[in-house]
Amino acid sequence: MRLRPEFEAFSGLILDLDGVIWVGKRPIQKAIETVRKLKELELKIMFVTNNSMRSRKDYERRLRSLGLDVDIGEIMNSGYATALLLREKYGKGSAYVVGELGLVEELEGQGLRVLTREECWKGGADFVIVGMDREFNYWKIATAMRAIRRGALFVATNGDKTFPSEMGLLPGAGSMIAAISAASGKEPDIVVGKPSSHIFDIALKKLGLRRDKVLVIGDRIDTDVEGARRAGMKSLLVLTGVTREEELRSSAIKPDFVLSSISEMFTRDP
Repeated sequence: MRLRPEFEAFSGLILDLDGVIWVGKRPIQKAIETVRKLKELELKIMFVTNNSMRSRKDYERRLRSLGLDVDIGEIMNSGYATALLLREKYGKGSAYVVGELGLVEELEGQGLRVLTREECWKGGADFVIVGMDREFNYWKIATAMRAIRRGALFVATNGDKTFPSEMGLLPGAGSMIAAISAASGKEPDIVVGKPSSHIFDIALKKLGLRRDKVLVIGDRIDTDVEGARRAGMKSLLVLTGVTREEELRSSAIKPDFVLSSISEMFTRDP
């Protein structure tokens, strides 16, 4: 097995998880084996996912359980990227969070104070941070709306309206953001995750490589491919997640490379 010639010029990879390595709880066939081979070639790899539900520690545990030797420093999710960006731009502050435990852990890990609903209603918040939340409800919308209208910065971890699961596509963080935008009358002040350049810039800094030496691999035209384009990097679209061939044909956004699966990055020796 050898790496296809078109990928030999790259020194690093920004690699999505959902739709590339797994779909829901199901690993994609030969994906882990392929990543293992890529690491053996001494390519620098940063796993970058828009999913903020789980912390980087959770992702490290899952990847290790699948047999991949990975370090937490090789993992970037939109929650961690959001925490880093806010700490760098604004220092410490208070946040009302619409999201799950993984997002809260990443924010608190960077010194942000996460407020309860009651604390937010009494005193307001510096930030309203919205990510994927499977317990999204009316009072979360109301609390976020009130804080935003009182001047809190509206921050979205990512804008994905859907995400892939074993049951098919399910509502993503973008669906929660849309509800809060409608109620507050305001779009997010900052969107951190793909296709925003924020998360790519943070990942590139950690990789320590030039943009032209890094390949972005993902399963979505609207986030992975478009994000790579905005960030000035080449992209590889794999068809194991959200984007299908018919959508690719009709899209104005085109990746540099397309494969049916990440495993096709390698070819068999003749």
